[in-house]
Amino acid sequence: MTQHMEIVEKIQTLPEPLLREVEDFVDFLLIRYSPETLPPVDEYPATLMTRLSAMGRGFDWLHNPTEDIYSDEDGVAV
Repeated sequence: MTQHMEIVEKIQTLPEPLLREVEDFVDFLLIRYSPETLPPVDEYPATLMTRLSAMGRGFDWLHNPTEDIYSDEDGVAV
């Protein structure tokens, strides 16, 4: 059995929510390794864009306690 067939058999056993994750990951791999065939950015699934953003670690600063410089006492109540 080829590796392709083994992977297809494994995928066929997955429940629906995991199939969506597999699809997102396959899309990511296709984009990563086939830059010449990239579709327009507005055609990427939102879930893929979210995962790519998270994997890029561009928002890690949001979880850094030293970045949280404001308190509830700052500013004016509305």
